[in-house]
Amino acid sequence: MGSAKQLRMANDRLVAIRKEMKSNSVDAYIIAHTSSLRYLLNFSGSTGIAIVTSKAIHFITNDLYTVQVEKELLKLDGLHVHIDRDPSSVVKGKGLAAKWKTVGFDPSRHSVAGFAAMKKGFAPAKLVELTGVVERIMRVKSADEIKSLSAAAQLASTAYEKMLGMVRAGLTERDVATFIATTTRTLGSEKDAFDIIVVSGKRSAMPHGRASSAVLKKGDVVTVDFGCCVDGMYSDMTRTFAIGNPKRRVMDVFAVLYDAHMHALDAAVTGVKASDLDAAARDIIISAGYGEYFRHSLGHGLGYEVHEDPRVSAANSKETLPENCVVTIEPGIYLPGEFGMRIEDDVVIKAKGPLVLTTAPRELVIV
Repeated sequence: MGSAKQLRMANDRLVAIRKEMKSNSVDAYIIAHTSSLRYLLNFSGSTGIAIVTSKAIHFITNDLYTVQVEKELLKLDGLHVHIDRDPSSVVKGKGLAAKWKTVGFDPSRHSVAGFAAMKKGFAPAKLVELTGVVERIMRVKSADEIKSLSAAAQLASTAYEKMLGMVRAGLTERDVATFIATTTRTLGSEKDAFDIIVVSGKRSAMPHGRASSAVLKKGDVVTVDFGCCVDGMYSDMTRTFAIGNPKRRVMDVFAVLYDAHMHALDAAVTGVKASDLDAAARDIIISAGYGEYFRHSLGHGLGYEVHEDPRVSAANSKETLPENCVVTIEPGIYLPGEFGMRIEDDVVIKAKGPLVLTTAPRELVIV
């Protein structure tokens, strides 16, 4: 299955994985991360593993996905499909590991029990920790992936603008979240990217507060954070607006936040250090006296998961952002007991400046 273009891209990805395997001296590499399986094989199921060797790919999943495998899986050269609920028994029963000396695996993708089963099933091969092989390759997005990410970002932007037309004092945060969820699905989103965040008034100082029964009131600051999914690719957008005229302090803090956001967009170019991009926004917020109230990193990678590498963080001082890497830019200021606010855009890193995928208005809209 799959177009000639999809097969070419998948083969290029296999070449990159095998290059990593060779440089780390492993004979096989286990991929258990569902997003990585989607990226490599176009498999959208929730369980399965792929074992990549220098010449073959062994894909193992259970019988619940038999039809899905036939419809979705790319027919790559050297692909062998095994339908079984116990991957380790497949490896042992078919003697797949007999000629392998070392097998790489990502410890963050396996439970303790799963590791014990692998160790037994892959014997006598030695299991070697090898983290993030596929994730490093996934950083750079193809033109088709960017198109899907752009479509997901546009769905979120459209839903936000529709929400601005219905939101009013007297509704609850859950009312707003329900409207967003229903609207994004109607527009074509495959699923919510995560539990929708709607926080108002003093609750807006909670960066990851979920929608509650709290009632929106005149003068409230409201922050919404949500995302859409198109072709298995996720968008992630945050906007802050006000119910009626907000206090002057709200306007002043928002001006700082907006300035920080725009400075970060200006700095989001190919080759920028992740820590320098974070600093472009953080330094503005610190200079205005709100540094302690910006409590998270500036952003994160975006694609087959809502949170991918790279981390756009002050702590990530060694990594530079490559051309066509897609990240979020999301500075925030959260004042406990008062209010909080955040602006988040999805952007493609380009040499001459970012391609901004999120089109909804960033300004503090008053409804």
